[in-house]
Amino acid sequence: MENISLNTKLEIAVEVIAAKIAKTSNEGYTIKDKKMQELIEERNQMYQGNENIIDKIIKKYGKVGE
Repeated sequence: MENISLNTKLEIAVEVIAAKIAKTSNEGYTIKDKKMQELIEERNQMYQGNENIIDKIIKKYGKVGE
């Protein structure tokens, strides 16, 4: 993923994390649950420009069926 610009990776990560948070919410998790808190923290770090988190979001949550 080194050849992709940071802006492009950020756009992809925004969509991926939004979908993951929505899916997790639909599974019955709430903001009080650790799993949801971790996703929101990753989203916050993503918006702060943490490239490691951006890559993690894309690689971990961007898999089809995950």
